[in-house]
Amino acid sequence: MDVQLRAAGHVLVRYADDFVILCETQAQAQAALVQVRSWMEGVGLSLHPDKTRVGNCLRAGEGFEFLGYRFEQGKRHVRKKSLQTLRDRIRVHTRRSSGVSLAQIIETLNPLLRGWFAYFKHAHASTFGMIDAFIRRRVRSILCKRAGLSYVYHRSRRIHQRWPNAFFATAGLFPMHQAHCLARQSR
Repeated sequence: MDVQLRAAGHVLVRYADDFVILCETQAQAQAALVQVRSWMEGVGLSLHPDKTRVGNCLRAGEGFEFLGYRFEQGKRHVRKKSLQTLRDRIRVHTRRSSGVSLAQIIETLNPLLRGWFAYFKHAHASTFGMIDAFIRRRVRSILCKRAGLSYVYHRSRRIHQRWPNAFFATAGLFPMHQAHCLARQSR
């Protein structure tokens, strides 16, 4: 299939059994789809009906998801399911009732964050600041509970004065937004 598509002039991006065919026009995309369906039927396979479609990823609502990313309007975003999985994994390590020290929490989180960042570092910049804020909010909640501070204090701006973002940088928490800024700089 790969050889036939490339011979027909199509650009194919593949990972295992997932693939995307990039075309310049709607007509080329329809022709590629017909060619793929024909080849698949010839070898006794079928395309997944929910995952197979033709769209223009430069338009809103017509993007596609591939390998954890969402490609839409000319941008790469992290797929919502991938973000939710990361949040769930962070929640496991940042439970308020955990008796683990802050240093141990950070030591556990950092490899997870570094690995996730290494894979998704090409995503839109807004993603990383949002994740950093989520992690700091979770850890501040733990610190509030340990300090015996009320829920009202936890929801106020004073919590940011007591434990500012610089506190977490000093504690060694991996800063995704900063890492993204550094990764975007030319070498």
